Amino acid sequence: MYSNPQEVQEGEGEIGIGLNNQTKRNRILLVDDEPDLCTVYQIVLQDAGYECIPYTDSIKALQEYRPTYYDLVLLDIKMPVLNGFELCKKIIELDKTVHIIFITASEEYYEMFRSEHFPELGKINYIQKPIGNEELIQIVNMIIATSYASHLFEGNIQP
Repeated sequence: MYSNPQEVQEGEGEIGIGLNNQTKRNRILLVDDEPDLCTVYQIVLQDAGYECIPYTDSIKALQEYRPTYYDLVLLDIKMPVLNGFELCKKIIELDKTVHIIFITASEEYYEMFRSEHFPELGKINYIQKPIGNEELIQIVNMIIATSYASHLFEGNIQP
């Protein structure tokens, strides 16, 4: 992973492209209490063609959450006050259609939570930190494309 935004900008040609021609919105909500990671992920996602709205405060992210506005939510798990698991539950109450990816360095914490609270993952996925920029974009592209295809098949989006 790049250590600062300048490194990301210098290598932006290697990251890949988003799905601007395949989806209608391409909006990603990013919530991580580490400002540096938030900045790096935001730059990487924007360079790939996504509109990335970052928050370092999970409470503020929830207060300003707009149902059906986002295609994808990227959540850190370990955050103060309202952790990623709690935020995930509240987002799902507001928006049952959004896809959620947890990004965390703690596989044990994730497995404990998943088995207790989300035995059937459905639209919830997991990425372990650290993750390379290209791998992050590939995963996001895949989930956004799958979501778009699903909505297209259901007749919710016009090609």
